[in-house]
Amino acid sequence: MEISIEKIKCDIRGRTNKDVTELYNSLMTYGQLDPILVEGPDKNGDYYLIHGYRRFLALSNEMNKFKKVKCTVNSEVTSTERRNALRLILISNGKKTTGLDEQLVYEELENFTDREYLFPKNKKRRMKKGNEVPQDIRIEYEKKRRSQDALALIYGLEEMGSYKDNLLRCLKNGEITTIHGDAIKRIVNHPMYNHLDKKQKIGVIEKARKSAKFTENEAGFIIFEQIMKNSPQKENLNNWIEYICDEIERVSELIHKDLEYMSSDLHKRKLKKSIDQLNDKLNWVCGQNSESKSNNQIRAVKIKTKPEKPQKNKASKHVIVTEKRDGNKLTFYFS
Repeated sequence: MEISIEKIKCDIRGRTNKDVTELYNSLMTYGQLDPILVEGPDKNGDYYLIHGYRRFLALSNEMNKFKKVKCTVNSEVTSTERRNALRLILISNGKKTTGLDEQLVYEELENFTDREYLFPKNKKRRMKKGNEVPQDIRIEYEKKRRSQDALALIYGLEEMGSYKDNLLRCLKNGEITTIHGDAIKRIVNHPMYNHLDKKQKIGVIEKARKSAKFTENEAGFIIFEQIMKNSPQKENLNNWIEYICDEIERVSELIHKDLEYMSSDLHKRKLKKSIDQLNDKLNWVCGQNSESKSNNQIRAVKIKTKPEKPQKNKASKHVIVTEKRDGNKLTFYFS
């Protein structure tokens, strides 16, 4: 059915993406291929737009050419709330609709009694989280095509001060993507995360940004690593020494003998600086005056001892399991 464009009314709140240049060029070249969805007519013969907002904007830019618009008519006029309910169902299944546009319609239905039946629980949780971010900020990031989930997650980080501002800048600049946001989310949602202080939280979030893809168990180990670096726990000492030795051996295997002849003086200075740092950290292993200690090399010796059994107490314990290169697993406990 074709309807005069002047008889179509639009009560849709403006969407975040109003750039219809590409769509307009397509309409000018091929004409209107897909109809828009409307309802009506009312007593004045007017129709109300339900779906096809961007097409309607593009058609409105050339009203002399598109005096009549192809439409699919959906029954009689209802109400703005009912139209929004139908829009929410349609755009939630649409591939070209942004998550923020979906949320804006959801918020317009705040007083609609049946709103909660229109969405699955996981989407409602996301909507609630997103609603904690001021609308003008959400729209600002959406115009740059930034992840709304990552925005809500970063915006909700508590007591992070200027670091949170830095993360928001990184998100706006495209340095944090949906993948990074998911990685940070796994860290922040881990039960051990709240046991960290501010500095440790920044450390694990930065590591999550660099790693991006990892499992929930690996997320737990990233947090545990921060704890052991800052305040080691005796009950995990044996396995932690095993882990450190394994890491030192892994690095040593990266060093081919021909590197000696290929390296410049700059390379050698960099390597020496790293070796000196390791020596400073491990000078207690052989003692300051030990003849067996070399200035340029440290030999890590594994001491085979039975892992100490963690003391039982009523407090719940988190278990972190990491796998060594030889396939053996190390188990760490955290209260």
